[in-house]
Amino acid sequence: MSKSIASVVFVRHGESQGNAKNVYTGWDDTPLSIKGEQEAEEAGLCLKAKGLKFDIVFTSALQRATKTAELALKVSGNSSVPVDKSWKLNARHSGGLQGLTQADAVEQYGEGKVTTWRSSYDILPACVDRSDPRHPVNDPKYADVDPDLLPPGGESLACTVRRVVPHWKEKIVPHIRAGESVMVAAHKNSLRALWKYLENVPDEDALDIKMMPASAPLVMEFQIPPVGDDLIFLRKYSLNAPTFNPKVRIDAALSNGATNKVFFLRHSESLGNAKGLYGGWEDAALSLKGEQQSVQAGLLLKQQGVTVNHVFTSVLQRAVRTAALVCSASDNVDVPTTRAWQLNPSHSGVLQGLTEKEAYEMYGEEKVKHWRGSDDVKPECVDNTDPRHPANDKLYSEVPVEELPGGESLQMTAARVIPYWTKCIVPLLTGEQNILVVAHRDSLRALFGHLEGVEAGTVFDGTSQTAPLVYEFGNDATFFKKYSLSTLSPELGLSPKSLGLVRFHNQPGVHYEKVGEVVILRHGESECNLKEQFTGWEDSGMTAKGIEQARKAGRFLKEHGFKFDMVFTSVLSRAIESAALICEESDNKDVPMEKAWQLNARHPGVLQGLTKKDAVSLYGKEKVNLWRGSYDVMPETVGLDDHRHPVNNPLYSGIPKRDLPPGGESLARTVDRIVPYWRGSIAPQVKAGKSVLIVGHKNSLKALFMYLEDTSEHDMFDVKPVSTTAPLVMEFGLCKFSDRLMILRKYFVKHTTEEGLALSQCKDGSFHK
Repeated sequence: MSKSIASVVFVRHGESQGNAKNVYTGWDDTPLSIKGEQEAEEAGLCLKAKGLKFDIVFTSALQRATKTAELALKVSGNSSVPVDKSWKLNARHSGGLQGLTQADAVEQYGEGKVTTWRSSYDILPACVDRSDPRHPVNDPKYADVDPDLLPPGGESLACTVRRVVPHWKEKIVPHIRAGESVMVAAHKNSLRALWKYLENVPDEDALDIKMMPASAPLVMEFQIPPVGDDLIFLRKYSLNAPTFNPKVRIDAALSNGATNKVFFLRHSESLGNAKGLYGGWEDAALSLKGEQQSVQAGLLLKQQGVTVNHVFTSVLQRAVRTAALVCSASDNVDVPTTRAWQLNPSHSGVLQGLTEKEAYEMYGEEKVKHWRGSDDVKPECVDNTDPRHPANDKLYSEVPVEELPGGESLQMTAARVIPYWTKCIVPLLTGEQNILVVAHRDSLRALFGHLEGVEAGTVFDGTSQTAPLVYEFGNDATFFKKYSLSTLSPELGLSPKSLGLVRFHNQPGVHYEKVGEVVILRHGESECNLKEQFTGWEDSGMTAKGIEQARKAGRFLKEHGFKFDMVFTSVLSRAIESAALICEESDNKDVPMEKAWQLNARHPGVLQGLTKKDAVSLYGKEKVNLWRGSYDVMPETVGLDDHRHPVNNPLYSGIPKRDLPPGGESLARTVDRIVPYWRGSIAPQVKAGKSVLIVGHKNSLKALFMYLEDTSEHDMFDVKPVSTTAPLVMEFGLCKFSDRLMILRKYFVKHTTEEGLALSQCKDGSFHK
């Protein structure tokens, strides 16, 4: 008999080698990158932590999805589960874009077309014909599929919906109805297509459906009607939403508003790990993969803007080197670092340096498993004449010999780790401190058991080599919340229909609460726009058409009764004038206006003031398109003696030179300046329930949207452009467990999405230079 309520787990594939190269992959069968493999293993750790067991798994025919499923299942103890692979769960076929980088795509098709294809629900990209190797009919994997059923050389999201939904109904739902536990591992747009159907999301909102990180499995719960091939969607939540200490009252822990965060990280892969050796206190170096894992962990800290105040590691080089690479990649240089032997792993005694096979041969499988599986049983010890005994290692020359172990149980490890934590680390938790601890599996398990008040042996080994596990502490150094840093990306977007049903796993009182709203417009047409020049930071005035565009936007806002508490704009006159006209027409002229250079347009370097024709003539089409079509490629910058450099403009006379762009910016650098401004100046207004107007520029707004919508650099052209006349509204909610803003609803005022996009285009079909 089937259950009346069913849960389905969805996993997004990890980063592929194509993603890492910033290539449109589509149906190209690119494998996972090292980072992607780690993401899949993290997802598996999360499944293991929840004790989930599956009866069947559905995935696509592409190896980046099948390998993700394989790794997640292996780590979570589900290796023997049958896996059903189908092309119908494949990624959206990207047509002529497949295999191209963003810059190549812009050069070949133009920015306007690429943006239209990527940000529209039902507009097909340029399709490849049947003679093209990228067409599915030429791939042996699909030799048994009727060619007429395969994509016609390219797909919109609407096309993807039409193949994914029947597969769900015909192949997956029967297993759910039969009471089986189901997991689906697929791709961004095949999952988005399915969720659009399951959540009944309107076509115009389908591309705004949030994706979870690859390391964070998503659960959807359904009610199962007695008959039919459909299910009723109830709610969705991330499996690794933060967990709270049930013994601590959150309001008491935060009584002074100050928290401390400790970022725990397991050292990256060592050469001993790679060889399958019991490492213990053997001082093995990191492998190449381990060094790459350390850098990934550091980039995650950098992405979250974490400033580390102090680092603690064991004395073993695999932990010390991990910490050094993490700090370097996260821009936390010259941080005080303490190395302590008390944070070393459990000493594995006579097993140290042996493979599992060798250990079984020497001591017997039963004995080895007893040593490894018991918290209070230590392995056979080495004596102090054995080279493996710490007394013979100069690392411990200043430690009394009687304190050094020749073998340890987990309880013995806890007996040295916990006092060190209490005596040396806890005193630093004085409020708003960020501490990084890089250690080992058993030393971390012992510490987590102490923090959570449970036996160390019962603590789930959820430490990752690429994503720190964060424990937050109140003013009395009592742990009250923990979460994986990799899952701290923006909260999952939900359709308005399902919003009232949102609850988080094991947190029935936690929900999204609507707070403020932001209305966003691009400035009206400027003189430089009229001349089709790259404007950048040039302070170009508005045309008569631009003035009318701003007034028209204001009238739309007035018709819909928008009243603002605050206006934010750049310091460039075209944005300031537009904001003033919009406010005047919408009866908001007395609203406070804050002008910030951080909201300026992207500085195009040597392109500033040039038409595209002149730019191509001077620098070549390939170089211009690379600068304009890439996320992190800097344009050629102007020198300090060039009038286009910001240091020569009185508008920026009070700003430190190091904060200003170095004569040009990539989109990545634009993100780096606008996100801190959002967090520090705009987000607090939204959290306070205010209604905010932002009048900005094409690329500064794109940079902001990439952050708010958690858009990867690979998907930068998925970001919808902003119109000068069609106000774009974002309604925000506040997630109580993370105190983060999320977009609840996004819509154009007065226009459909298609009309809003059309009004965003210039006369040549591109989207505001």
